[in-house]
Amino acid sequence: MDKKRLYILGEMPVRKAIITLALPTVVSMLVQVFYNITDTFFIGKLNDPYQLAAVSICMPLFMMLVSISGIFGNGGASYLSRQLGKKDYEGARETSTVTIVFCFATSLLVAIIGLIFIKPILHLAGASATSMPFARSYLSIVLGGSSILMLNFTIAMLLRAEGSAKAVMKGNLLGTIVNIALDPVFIFLLGMGVAGAGIATIIGAGCSLLYLLSFYFRRNSLAMPSLRYLKPRWVTFREIFKIGIPASLSQIMMSIGNSISFGVAAGYGDVAVAAFGVVWRVMSLPVFVMIGLSIGLQPLVGYSYGANNHRRLKKSVRTALAISGFLAAFFLALFLLFPRALIAVFISDREVVEMGSKVLTAFTIAIPFIALQMPLMTSIQAMGKGLPSLIIALSRNGLVYIPAVYILNSLFGFDGLVFALPLSDVISALLALLLFAGIYRKLKHHPAEPEIMEHVLEDTVS
Repeated sequence: MDKKRLYILGEMPVRKAIITLALPTVVSMLVQVFYNITDTFFIGKLNDPYQLAAVSICMPLFMMLVSISGIFGNGGASYLSRQLGKKDYEGARETSTVTIVFCFATSLLVAIIGLIFIKPILHLAGASATSMPFARSYLSIVLGGSSILMLNFTIAMLLRAEGSAKAVMKGNLLGTIVNIALDPVFIFLLGMGVAGAGIATIIGAGCSLLYLLSFYFRRNSLAMPSLRYLKPRWVTFREIFKIGIPASLSQIMMSIGNSISFGVAAGYGDVAVAAFGVVWRVMSLPVFVMIGLSIGLQPLVGYSYGANNHRRLKKSVRTALAISGFLAAFFLALFLLFPRALIAVFISDREVVEMGSKVLTAFTIAIPFIALQMPLMTSIQAMGKGLPSLIIALSRNGLVYIPAVYILNSLFGFDGLVFALPLSDVISALLALLLFAGIYRKLKHHPAEPEIMEHVLEDTVS
């Protein structure tokens, strides 16, 4: 099994390797989409805009937990795949051990801080007097299970980095099935509403986590963690944080940006907040598919870079961009043709459907640029390029999106708020293309060792 995974990463024809790695990951992301929208779907069937608004307000905060765990998941996965490319299996086991242990410690700290400051956090996120009790109930449960959520994401990233995407897909599928089965039981049968949705979410994530841990227990991993490999050396943290912080900063800034957008939308009423919440859920479908493709690309790029196989690396990125372009065309057609129908899947309230369909049509503009940006950004992270990763992370959801929300909203009202997202994705995609082009040219003309390449790129972007 180990030889098979190493063959996929190092020798299998590129197109087949990407499909082999990305298909299970895309399926996992689709499963994750259903996992994320399950609560919204069932709460929407209560036809209560206030409870739906509460779940929508908590969505960016939920993603914040995932983003924080991404510091360890993304950073650990990038370093792990490069170590495997160099045949450093002991270093790979050390990386997985340190990543998991410190992710768990961080999750405990996040839960404590979040529960202490839960009310001001929800106020900043846009909770009104009517939605606050529902939002507080849901978020308290999610924070209580933050260790489960964060470890589930981090371990999934580590397993994907060593080519075990199918195991992650099965774990995600198990968690989603459990969540879907339990949601109606807790929400309707037991009459718990949003609190029931939160409980079902944590139980589902717990089942997924147990399955992923069993992959380690069965000794199927190339980089199985063990306490004897718990060696918190500076070089390990440096490599994890060098990529993990910029990669997760993008996700963290997205969560902050989403919370700000919900806060601004709250000025237009709970209907606007509910509409935004549903649209974000629908948009998660193409976004997560692109992320799935990019995550499937990551171990291939990281392994090729670690092995100094630049030709395979470049071909992998070109193939992934072609696939993402095809997927973008599909989602463009779907969202432009059926915006109302997609919103109505979640709620039948006429005002929410009407407003949501307009927001979704505007957001659709961003899809081709997301398709360009995601594979390029992931490739930069996989090669261990901390500086350009940081630049992209700061631009997409921080330096561009957050100011755009305030400026466009003040100038054009609700329409300005809606078009802030497409604008940020256009600018960020062009920036990612520019940064990757600089790396690509250096790889093309100077097939240097990875350590040399890092200094070359820093000269390029400085």
